[in-house]
Amino acid sequence: MSLFEKRMQVYGPEQVQVGQFDPTADGFYRNVVTIPLTVKPNHVLYVKVTSDNPVDVVVARDNGSAVQHKDRQKDVTMGPYPTEKAKSMGIIVGVFRGDIANATIEAWMERK
Repeated sequence: MSLFEKRMQVYGPEQVQVGQFDPTADGFYRNVVTIPLTVKPNHVLYVKVTSDNPVDVVVARDNGSAVQHKDRQKDVTMGPYPTEKAKSMGIIVGVFRGDIANATIEAWMERK
């Protein structure tokens, strides 16, 4: 990684299965996956989700409010979202009950 590289990887790319059977989860299925992100202030955040079946994607701030929400996405790149003074943000990926999706999730930051 170069000292002057513009793109800084925050998460992934990592493959996640959403909607899989999990006897420890409420309702016995893991329909929602939350991914906490550690970000730097005064940068912009990008999120890329690629999935074999449609998923709902939310990018959230550290106070729990949604920066943006997109329904039924199979291939989406979201951003740029200013991190402002935040040190943490998050990604929430979900499917409807009974659906299963294999999603590849990636997040990165760039300087403003």
